[in-house]
Amino acid sequence: MIFDYIIVGQGLAGTSLAWQLIKRGKKLVIIDSGEERTSSKTGAGLVNPFTGPKMVKTWKADVLFPYAEMFYRELEDVTGVQFFERRIIYRPFGSVEELNDWHGKGGQDNYKKFICAIRDSNYYGDYVYDPYGGVALYGYVLDMPLFIQSMKNYFLDNSRYLEELFDEKLLEIHSDDKVRYKEMEARKIIFCTGHHITNSRYFGWLPVSGLKGELLSIKMDTKFKTIFNKSGFIIPRGNGIFIAGSTYSRDDVSTDVTDRAKNEICLKLDSLIKLSYKIVGQKAGVRPVITTRRPVAGPHPEHPALWVFNGLGTKGVSLGPYFSHQLAGRLENDNNPDEEIDIKKYYSLYYESQLSR
Repeated sequence: MIFDYIIVGQGLAGTSLAWQLIKRGKKLVIIDSGEERTSSKTGAGLVNPFTGPKMVKTWKADVLFPYAEMFYRELEDVTGVQFFERRIIYRPFGSVEELNDWHGKGGQDNYKKFICAIRDSNYYGDYVYDPYGGVALYGYVLDMPLFIQSMKNYFLDNSRYLEELFDEKLLEIHSDDKVRYKEMEARKIIFCTGHHITNSRYFGWLPVSGLKGELLSIKMDTKFKTIFNKSGFIIPRGNGIFIAGSTYSRDDVSTDVTDRAKNEICLKLDSLIKLSYKIVGQKAGVRPVITTRRPVAGPHPEHPALWVFNGLGTKGVSLGPYFSHQLAGRLENDNNPDEEIDIKKYYSLYYESQLSR
């Protein structure tokens, strides 16, 4: 069978890129192991325009957020499934100084498009501790398990999907524009394998590492739609179920849940919300991250038919749509990539690894 592209991995990266190429009329196949406990299938899917303890504006938010909304709405139409929702994210202030600081930010053009309102003290006092008030932001939530499954069904229906473990040893590189894997031939193959890329003989030299995150499912006898976020977060899912998280661990990159993470999330919850809750579930996934906190995309330095799209990390829901669009254009020679995600800046690591061998 002859394809334009083979994509390895159907996480956020592989799914986003596959759709961008399908829109361009390309024939492709996705090969995915079907592993259940991946970061794309277990993540909370929270899209916040501000990040970190100091609430810094997310990198490229002015570009990423509008594009992401357009992208996911388009795929909701394609699949007939709703998995992307605009939601208010409420961040309680920790001091009067923080309140005053946000009153100043609220008047700035590059901030106010993401700000719904600056709230008075105890505005959400029935639910959370907010003695100094807080800021209500426009954000989004992607139901990641539903999104991945809905797109998998779409790919299956259109004969673009194989559920099997990809074996690199069976990959044959015939030329700069021809690879073969089992009975499949393609012009290029793109590795979208998340943190598993560290085990690749072709791309294991990239500075990608695993960052484990765990989430709790909790049940509460209350109803609200607002997402509350301060050090930890709580996302309403409906029917009294809420998602709470998250944790970050580089030491343990298994997908096993831990009591340590459960206790950490509970501490965050107890400092955020006033309500009693019951833990009804826990899950873990490993995000692929790079120290620069930027994705990486592009061709192998010596094998132009081998490409990679990786490192979406904790912001994958917003990064995946826009940068998959960029990468699809580069694959089809339509554009040049953003320099901050271009794999070329890591080529020296590849040549150093070859010398060390």
